[in-house]
Amino acid sequence: MARLIPRYPAREWVRLCALYFPEERRHEFTSEPWDGVNFRHFQDPRVVCIEHFQSEDRPMSPVGRKPGRKPAA
Repeated sequence: MARLIPRYPAREWVRLCALYFPEERRHEFTSEPWDGVNFRHFQDPRVVCIEHFQSEDRPMSPVGRKPGRKPAA
């Protein structure tokens, strides 16, 4: 874990947190679950989303999809 690099610079992180509601409040705005692609964050500083520490050249994959698999027709 010590070698992980943050995906977002500090300035961009602050902006994204201001634009997106925290996961703890998701139920107040929508009944849809997180789609696995868009930015998400938590109010509790002890909760860290691992997708914030993946390399920038590796795109985030949607939840439930495995790389190299074709979607069902």
